[in-house]
Amino acid sequence: MRSTRALKAAAVVALAILAAGCAQSDPTTPTAGPKSDHPAASATPSGLPAGITALGSTSPVAQQGWNLTLQPFQQAAAGTSAGDVPAGWTVLRTQARFTNTSGQIARLPDTVLTVRYGALGRSAVAVKDSTLTGLPTREEAVKAAPQGTVTAEIGVAVPPQAAGQLVTVTAEATQDGMAQADDLFFEGKLPGSATTDDSSGAPGGTNASTGAVQDLGTWSQNRVRISPITAGPAKDGRRSASAELTVANNQAQPRAGLGITLRVMTGTSLTEAAALTPGLDYSDAPVAPSRSATATLRFSLPATAVPGPVTVEATDRDGSRITFSGTVD
Repeated sequence: MRSTRALKAAAVVALAILAAGCAQSDPTTPTAGPKSDHPAASATPSGLPAGITALGSTSPVAQQGWNLTLQPFQQAAAGTSAGDVPAGWTVLRTQARFTNTSGQIARLPDTVLTVRYGALGRSAVAVKDSTLTGLPTREEAVKAAPQGTVTAEIGVAVPPQAAGQLVTVTAEATQDGMAQADDLFFEGKLPGSATTDDSSGAPGGTNASTGAVQDLGTWSQNRVRISPITAGPAKDGRRSASAELTVANNQAQPRAGLGITLRVMTGTSLTEAAALTPGLDYSDAPVAPSRSATATLRFSLPATAVPGPVTVEATDRDGSRITFSGTVD
């Protein structure tokens, strides 16, 4: 689901750079240094990669006749609570405002928001209550007159260590009668002061493994990582288990989700214990240019296989496969 707006923005920036290079040539200009391990998209005036809009700014929803403004996150009022908010997490709020620019009465695009925080793009937990009502559903069929607006209060919960961290919001907006969504990306900082360095686990050339089998917790050459597996208590002959899957998009264009299918195998005989499919077994929204995304994987293992060796095969959409191995205690 490649964003039309992102392609236009990248083209404009590329033309501007080309024009500048033709207009001025300085033979004393130093040559470029070594290629970065993190190829960055062309920067917008706000300092963000092309295709990402700063929180508080307005972005057109492709050719759908709507503008979307997403406000910076603020801490929700005391007493706000709803749903399954993990203990100790902070509830934050933002406001999404859609403006109908089509010149006629129009139905609000069906929109899904994904909020990721930190350098690794971990997912915030959606929160809804009587105040944080969330976006209208498709079934509500909300409409607006020309230049009319629709405003929604959005709530999410994040852990304490997310304070002051980068936050990237993916908005997947689907026009009435269309099958493909337009992907918009907004970015800013979460409220509070950062107390941890979340960038330490980001991919880089020095810690990417080159072997045929990757250790759990290390980055592959194509910027995929699976964390060590954590096992929970036993029940009915199985042990609950979890791990994190992280994919770094080092391209100047959005990535259409993590898109990694996984097989978890135990023991030296590689007995298959779990299979995980993107979109079914874990949430899988598009990944912004030059950003990472992390999904929490939840599955179970035979109790008899813990402790013991574990192998995870990760298959990308293009069919390429990566093997990770480690132990689970």
